[in-house]
Amino acid sequence: MAVTVGLVAQIIERIAPKSWAEDWDNVGLLVGSGSAPIERLLITLDGTLEVVEEAKAFGAQLIVAHHPIIFRPLKNLRADNAAAQVPLRLLQHSIGYYTAHTNLDQSPLSSSRALGELLGLREMKIFDEPEYDLIPIQKRGEARGYGVSGYLTQPEKLGVLWKNFLERLDQSGVYAHPYKLSGVRLAGSLEKDVRKVAIVNGSGGRFVPKALFKGADLLITGDVDHHAVLDALEGGMAVGDLGHFLSEAPMLQALYQYLSAEKALQGIEIRVSLTNQPPWLV
Repeated sequence: MAVTVGLVAQIIERIAPKSWAEDWDNVGLLVGSGSAPIERLLITLDGTLEVVEEAKAFGAQLIVAHHPIIFRPLKNLRADNAAAQVPLRLLQHSIGYYTAHTNLDQSPLSSSRALGELLGLREMKIFDEPEYDLIPIQKRGEARGYGVSGYLTQPEKLGVLWKNFLERLDQSGVYAHPYKLSGVRLAGSLEKDVRKVAIVNGSGGRFVPKALFKGADLLITGDVDHHAVLDALEGGMAVGDLGHFLSEAPMLQALYQYLSAEKALQGIEIRVSLTNQPPWLV
């Protein structure tokens, strides 16, 4: 039986249901047909023009991405509209585009879990669970939520912990490919003792108040703005900012392993994008 775009979508949604996505999000099949057969599939974080060209060269009929390409209002598909170039190129090459975004963030494949395991966190649990009283019954399901929190086996100095963490991150298998660890930042006293760590992949600046409330010594996330960092430091919490890309890229490897292990997909070739890289040079 031929593998279709719709079958891939069903398998992903088995572990990251679309109903988990935020109301403002745009997940699922954004370009293409669910009945289209596929032989090759490319996994990426971002849907850039370079990734589309890579998919074409690979012979992929489907791109599975974390970030939506149609998110802000797309008012036209004109050739002189920069925002329309990726959808136009996908249609030109007959390549489908499927997105798993905030639903994947809350799944067992989240980067937060992979980073927590890399740190060796004990008593690891979901950091930010949804308030089920506010969720319609039909949208409830198994335990899910954003990020993780847990404890180091023993307190470590922030400077030593961060140095060792980046070295492990660089040498580990949590990334599908060797990315340059660029754009990484750390705020806090290097002599600070760290025991409890919270990790939220992606843009986690809004989680600073909750991490402080929960007594975290260190929050590891991405895209933290100036004022959020000041709030964290005033509350006695350090912040490690991996940037958006590096904090989320472990999901690419996790998704690759998940799809590769699925018996129904054994007949297709799956690859993680090589052209999608962190945007920061240093």
